[in-house]
Order: sequence, then structure tokens, then C-alpha cells
Amino acid sequence: MLDFNYHQRALVGQEKTLKGSYLGSCVPSRDIPAYIELYKSGGLEVDKLITHRLKLEDINEGFERLAKGDAVRQIVVFD
Repeated sequence: MLDFNYHQRALVGQEKTLKGSYLGSCVPSRDIPAYIELYKSGGLEVDKLITHRLKLEDINEGFERLAKGDAVRQIVVFD
């Protein structure tokens, strides 16, 4: 069980809503093609989120970066 704190007055007085979701309520067959098209059209700037590109043989270096906090998003590239 997960416990968390929230302000009950704000929930009612400010008409706040608490809603759960599973995996962001993603529907992969619908959402992934939409994200790809959005990326291709320049509407989703994924490249700005990537901190490092690495080859598969350098995967351990990537994990070390993550453990140190030196990387946010890394992708494995295949040449």
C-alpha cells in the first residue's frame, strides 16, 4: 500500500481531482504511431532529451553514467 499526504481542503475547496493511471493510460497501437508522426513533423522534440548515444558494447558505461547521475536519457545506436 502506498501512503501519501494531500490537503483535503484543496481537494474540495479548489475542486482538485485525484486520478490514477496505469502506464499513463497509453494505448500503444494508437499512441506510438501518433508520437512517431508528431516527431517526424517536428512537434515532439525528442532529440533535446537525449544526453548520450552509445553502442551496445558500451552499455555498461551507460549504466555507470546513470548511477552517477551524469545522464538523463541515453539511446543505444546500431551502426
